[in-house]
Amino acid sequence: MSDDTARQWLLLIYKVPQDPTRFRTYLWRQMRMLGALSLQQMVCLLPKTPDHESEMQRLVAKIEGFGGEAHVLTFTSPSKEWEDRIITRFNATVDEDYAEVAENEERFQDEIHRETRKEKFTFVELEDMEDDREKIKREMARVQVRDFFGAPGRSEADAQMAESIKLFKEFSRKIYAREGVEEPVDTENEKSDPQVKSPH
Repeated sequence: MSDDTARQWLLLIYKVPQDPTRFRTYLWRQMRMLGALSLQQMVCLLPKTPDHESEMQRLVAKIEGFGGEAHVLTFTSPSKEWEDRIITRFNATVDEDYAEVAENEERFQDEIHRETRKEKFTFVELEDMEDDREKIKREMARVQVRDFFGAPGRSEADAQMAESIKLFKEFSRKIYAREGVEEPVDTENEKSDPQVKSPH
């Protein structure tokens, strides 16, 4: 692997006092939000980007504020084999998150089927479902931010999300028809979720 094609990485090595434990919990959550790969305890890896460099420096300042020590090292992939293994580990972590999104979408679809069988076509129910949709969409967006290398699990999450949107639109149409109210025109992209606008 030549230096021209090798990826660059940011390695954060740090230590913080054992007490209080909230310092470690905070840092773990921050690393997870960034999508950092934990190589071992208090050693984390991210692809080098300007945003990641900025976030790493922010965490260094936090760690030092906690009374700890931190160092950020920049390096290139030592070999293609090493890089492939690391990318596989990044993708495996993100795939777990995509699988959770897909499971949440399946539960959402089950809820629509259940409420459809009960003929529970009310605006209250629709608004509750809209809240659920927004939660899942936010969750999906967070996972996508951490998906640096096109994890394969996204395809199933996308498929389940598309199915949920289709069912939700059908459920929404039934409610507006039942209430005898004209359904708002969906000006969003065809794949986006409908926005609930109760006339009551």
